[in-house]
Amino acid sequence: MYHNYKYTEKNLNLAFPIFKEYLRPLIQSAHFYISTIILPIAFVNIFMLPNALAAISITEIQPLKYPSVLKNNNKSTVVLVNWKGALGNATNAALLDNDYQQGRYLITSDTSALISIDFVQLANEKKINLKNLRVRYKNKTLKNFPSSGLANPGVNGEYIEIGAKVVAGKNATTGLKSPQYSLIIEEQ
Repeated sequence: MYHNYKYTEKNLNLAFPIFKEYLRPLIQSAHFYISTIILPIAFVNIFMLPNALAAISITEIQPLKYPSVLKNNNKSTVVLVNWKGALGNATNAALLDNDYQQGRYLITSDTSALISIDFVQLANEKKINLKNLRVRYKNKTLKNFPSSGLANPGVNGEYIEIGAKVVAGKNATTGLKSPQYSLIIEEQ
């Protein structure tokens, strides 16, 4: 991974002269979180902005986490962790632990432009799906994505909480599953 990071940095220095001064610190800090969604979001938001110096920053406080459960034999196994961090009524599996939490992120912006939020599953696990995706932002629960025309979080930032239902089909294999999602926040 380190070699790829250096290669990317060299190419970006040539293509974007502002890279060294403005973008390198962000990428270096994101480098430590390469397994999370911070690095891809940082690139998408920085290069899509009309002003190359404007940026949205996303800091993961805690990832969305599901408890360990026993798989149902004859029907889909459903576990819902809502944006408040509680189990939802749709949960139909026996819990093996109580280790679950909503996802929580701090977002900041150095402009006053409206923002959009997109929250999608990446479908990386066979027969495992994230559904009923929810984002709580500025006392409003977002259910449809992408959601646009949202107030800017400002330089002091705003926390967002996320929750979702994970559904394991009745033919899903047992074992550790890590359904992934993408949280994309852009200035409009």
